[in-house]
Amino acid sequence: MNLKTIYVKLLTIIYTFFSCFSTFALEVVLLSPAKVDNQFWVQVNLIAHAAANDLGINLTIVHGNGHRLYQKEQLNKIITSLKRPNYIIFLPYDGTAHHSFNLLEQAKVPFLTLEKTLFRKQQKQLGKPGQRFKYWLGEVFHDNKKAGELLAQTLIKASGARNARKSKLNVVGISGDISGHSNRRNAGLMAALATNPHHSLAQIVSARWQRDITSQMIVSLLSRYPEIDIVWTSADIMALGVLDVIDKLDRKINENLFIGGFDWSNEALIAIKNDQYTASVGGHFMQAAWALVKLFDHHQGYAKLPSNEGSIAYQLQLIDKDNINDHLVLIENPNWDKIDFEEFSVSNNSSSKNEQFDFSKVIKALTSQ
Repeated sequence: MNLKTIYVKLLTIIYTFFSCFSTFALEVVLLSPAKVDNQFWVQVNLIAHAAANDLGINLTIVHGNGHRLYQKEQLNKIITSLKRPNYIIFLPYDGTAHHSFNLLEQAKVPFLTLEKTLFRKQQKQLGKPGQRFKYWLGEVFHDNKKAGELLAQTLIKASGARNARKSKLNVVGISGDISGHSNRRNAGLMAALATNPHHSLAQIVSARWQRDITSQMIVSLLSRYPEIDIVWTSADIMALGVLDVIDKLDRKINENLFIGGFDWSNEALIAIKNDQYTASVGGHFMQAAWALVKLFDHHQGYAKLPSNEGSIAYQLQLIDKDNINDHLVLIENPNWDKIDFEEFSVSNNSSSKNEQFDFSKVIKALTSQ
C-alpha cells in the first residue's frame, strides 16, 4: 500500500469520524418568547449561539412572537416534527404553562424553563422540576424580588445623596404587566420602601412594557404627584420613555428626578455614562446560555440542575455611575465568542462547583485582548 493510498484512507477515517460526531451532536431548541426584532431577546439569542458553539450543541431558535397562544402552537410544531430535539428551553406563560408542560411530558421531550414568570398559584399546581412532570429537568432563574429591591434602594440612596426629597410621597412605580415576574419585581420595590420610612409609594401603574405609554403616563403622574423624585420601572424601555419627555417635565435627571429599570439595554447604559439615567439592573440576557451549559452538563451525566431544590441559578447585578466604566464593553458591540462557555461547565471544568454563574468572568473575557 503506497503513501497516497494510506493518506486517502486516513482522510476518509477522519471525515467519517467528524460526520458521525456531527450526526450525534446534542440538538436543542430555544423557544424564544419574543418577536424576532425584540432587542433584549436578540441579545439573549446571540449569546446562546456563542455558548452552543463552544459546547458543540446544534441550537435552533424558534420565535414565539410575544404571544402565549402562538408560542403554544410553535411548541406543538416542534414536538410533532420528524426530528425532535434532545431538549427544549422555553419561558412559560401564565395561562398556557400547564398545557405546555403536559404536551412535553406526553411527548417525552426533556425541557428546561427560564425565569419564574408564573403566579404562585400556578407554580404550586406545576410543582417543582421532576415532581409532577418528570421531563421538566429544572429552571434557570434569578430572584426578581431581590433585583427589584436592589434597584429601588439604589434610587432611594441617589435621591437622598442629592437631598432631592421634598415630601414623603415621592416614589412612583411603573410595572410591565400583570404577570408573576412583574409582580415579584414590584414586591422588591415595596420591600425597599418598607425599610425606608422617609419614602413612600404614590402609585404603581402598568405601562405594558411600552415606551410611548410610559411617556404619556409620567406626564400625568408628575402632574398628579408633583413631589415625585423617584421613578422605578420594570424595564429600561419604560424608564427611557421618561427621558423622551423630560423636557416637558421641568426636571433634571440625577438632580431632582432619579430613574432606573431592568435589562442593561445599550441606550440605558449610554445614558448612565452621560449622567442621564440613574441605574439599570441586568445580566439576565445570559439566561439561555446558562441553560445550555446546564443541559450540556446534564447530558454528560451531571444530573444536578437548577433548581430542583429551589436554588437561584444566578443573581442580577446593578450598573450605575460608580461602575459604568467597568461595563463599557457591553455598549461596544461585544464579541460574545470571546467567552469560553466551557469554563462554566462542571463536566469540562472540575473546579467549577458553584451553581452561581459569575458575571465578572464574562466581563473579564469580553475585555481581554
